[in-house]
Amino acid sequence: MFARVLVVLGALALAGCASTRPESPPRDLVVLVHGMGRTPLSMAPLAISLQRAGYRVLNVGYDSQRPGVAEIGAALSDRVAQELAAEPAPRVHYVGHSLGTVVIRWHLLHDPPPGADRVVMLAPPNQGAASADRFAPLIGWALPPIRELRATGGTAADLGPLPDVAVAVVAGDRDGKVAVAETCLDGAQHRVVPSGHTALMWRPRVLRLVRGFLDTGEMAGASDAACG
Repeated sequence: MFARVLVVLGALALAGCASTRPESPPRDLVVLVHGMGRTPLSMAPLAISLQRAGYRVLNVGYDSQRPGVAEIGAALSDRVAQELAAEPAPRVHYVGHSLGTVVIRWHLLHDPPPGADRVVMLAPPNQGAASADRFAPLIGWALPPIRELRATGGTAADLGPLPDVAVAVVAGDRDGKVAVAETCLDGAQHRVVPSGHTALMWRPRVLRLVRGFLDTGEMAGASDAACG
């Protein structure tokens, strides 16, 4: 009988210790948005890198055959709101590639969540892209958002800078789809790295730059030389 009492008291003591154990602090949320014609799989290396660094990651997918940036951006707003309702975060950061950066800009200009803080844009057509002017008439029927990436009359060029968030741009020096000058955005820290367009987000150097900016708000090696 005495042994049973000791067992019960021990169990109660352990339960008390468990109930008073401090909970882990909430983690910042990083929202990833891929480029045109891609899937969340293209952002998987970034997701893994950021998760290992302690961030909570939401890797969002969308259909590039949807009508346009506004519809995709509204769906992103809904997805982020659902994620934060399920588990609040002290701060919300974003990393996008190509068209994904335009979607992020639309979302933050129209429906920013509480705590929106830092944004990394990879190969963003912030000024629109001359390549979109060339290809939109040919493939716009299959990929409607490409029309909004045009350098003349496109959504990307018309959205303007992002207020109230810190922004960093990483451009590839041999991108082939978005020229370095087309990635420039007022107020953004700008870094050019050796890379093409498609695999920019997989480069180990870029993974480190993204983590560093989200950690500190500073883009290592940033320069205004390409955007002067």
